Amino acid sequence: MNTDKINKDSYSVPARILLYGTAAVILTIGMREISGILVPVFFSIFAFLIFAPLVNWFQRKGVPGPVSVGLVIFFFIIIATGTVLLVAGSLFQLSSQIPGYQTQFSDLIQNIERYLPASDEFSFEGILRDIGAFVLGLTAGILTGALNAGTTTALIITTTTFLLLDAAGALRKVQREAGTQPMLFLQVIQLGKSLVSFILIRTETNLIAGIGTTILLLIVRIDFAVLWGILTFVLGYIPFLGFILAAFPPVLLALFKYGPLGALAILAGLWLINEFVESVVLPSLAGKGLKLSPSIVFLSLFYWAFVLGPSGALIAIPLTMVVKMILESSDDTRWLAGLMESGESKE
Repeated sequence: MNTDKINKDSYSVPARILLYGTAAVILTIGMREISGILVPVFFSIFAFLIFAPLVNWFQRKGVPGPVSVGLVIFFFIIIATGTVLLVAGSLFQLSSQIPGYQTQFSDLIQNIERYLPASDEFSFEGILRDIGAFVLGLTAGILTGALNAGTTTALIITTTTFLLLDAAGALRKVQREAGTQPMLFLQVIQLGKSLVSFILIRTETNLIAGIGTTILLLIVRIDFAVLWGILTFVLGYIPFLGFILAAFPPVLLALFKYGPLGALAILAGLWLINEFVESVVLPSLAGKGLKLSPSIVFLSLFYWAFVLGPSGALIAIPLTMVVKMILESSDDTRWLAGLMESGESKE
């Protein structure tokens, strides 16, 4: 009888994998179909998680609940509207100068080609053009995705406002439910703390990187320095690829203005800022980090970009953390959550 039970359990493992895989495919297709709705909703939720702690901070300072919520909503509207207007204005100015930059890029490729070995099978010029077009297109696609979310600013602000309006009483509601469902309470608290902590820390470090980038580019007089600082802040939410995508436009402009040595110097400066933020500031704030496998982090970027479009890459890590926490909440799927962890977190 024990043998039958073992065989039954062994056969149930692949059956469960097939079931979970089928459910994941169906869920992916469904989310992709309604991505136009999910993107502003997700951005609203994450905006709420960033600004909600301010409500509690005002309340601890003695500010009444409705007044503290009103102040936070006012700050959120000012920051969101100001950022959208600043980015839109900079992009409008940038678009008028793109033909000139394209001419400079073509001249640069022709000058470089003279020093490259000739080949009948392939063209180094074509490869350089393709690489430049790919990186520029990818950067523009992600920025456009963020701006598309900005075009729904009214919906995002409205949704975030209603979430913030309920923030003052949310803690009392959770505490009231804690007495009847202690396990659920602990799970919700743990999920909320981890997610909010990551979003706040990532936002703080991105802000430092964005300010540092802006100051450096202003000192060396690179065009649209504030825009590239904002781009660094936004793309900082994308691990591995974010720094490359954010650094490419200002380094390219530096190449036009100062030549190869100047571009390398500015790239080195941007790299030092990124290393300081990622290797010094972030570990000091985040401790052991995400507890996510680097391969899972990397694959999640492509998955959420496929499901939600380019803007999905910006919130890929928080969404993956939510998926991992959901898997951890059930005994049947906890092993899947374990596979998503890095080797260091298992020790």
